[in-house]
Amino acid sequence: MNTLTVEQRDRVVTVTLDRPPVNAITLEMQRELATFFGGIAEDRTIGAVVLAGAGDKAFCGGIDLKEVRAMGSAGDSLQALTNPGWQWRETQRVVRNAAVPVIAAVERPAIGAGFGLIGVCDLVIASERATFALTEINVGLLGGGSKAMRLLGPHKARMMMFTGRPVTAADMHRLGAVEEVVPDGTAVRVAQDLAAEISTKSPLAIRLAKESLVRIEGDEIERQYRTEWDYTNRLSHFDDSREAMDAFLEKRQPEWSWS
Repeated sequence: MNTLTVEQRDRVVTVTLDRPPVNAITLEMQRELATFFGGIAEDRTIGAVVLAGAGDKAFCGGIDLKEVRAMGSAGDSLQALTNPGWQWRETQRVVRNAAVPVIAAVERPAIGAGFGLIGVCDLVIASERATFALTEINVGLLGGGSKAMRLLGPHKARMMMFTGRPVTAADMHRLGAVEEVVPDGTAVRVAQDLAAEISTKSPLAIRLAKESLVRIEGDEIERQYRTEWDYTNRLSHFDDSREAMDAFLEKRQPEWSWS
């Protein structure tokens, strides 16, 4: 794989987002994530998965905006990057429905789509230096609201979406979204230890437990995501959406036209 590293030790697999400097998500990474997590059901050697991010800058800096803008410059609409959201929606669906528990190990910021990715994991271990943010509002996009609602509740979700401000690991833990806050540099190891503990349980029981919990939650998350993407798609047709992204990438203040 070109954007992920995959390592297995006993029954624990660690999947690491590996696109320096901030592990921004491209179409290629989306496809590779979907391929790996979709294949777990056929692999009886896997008891649990840890999802991590390489490097010291970010767990995941969100969707690769340079790829978005490049596709737009080629004459494609913004939503074409994710095939009207289909590929990213499918990637998240496959991770959420993975046959075994998926534990996010977050050492550094999880931003935008990175926050969405941890939102479809089963458990989250975060280092004390980790932060979580929905910064789409700053670049002419929307997104992540469905995951923030599920993890943090409606009021904190609104704060995150309206302001783009980061939330600390401590606040995420206080609100129940993070299982444990651990010292800097230990999130992956703690997540692997937890995954190893889970992997000692009956593999049939764990897989049925995972499937039952996903079914109990129902399809509401996917319906919410479809609504979320509908509004992002609508916003992307305005000039101000493109101006926000251009201004962010060019490191200048945007000039709004209300068009």
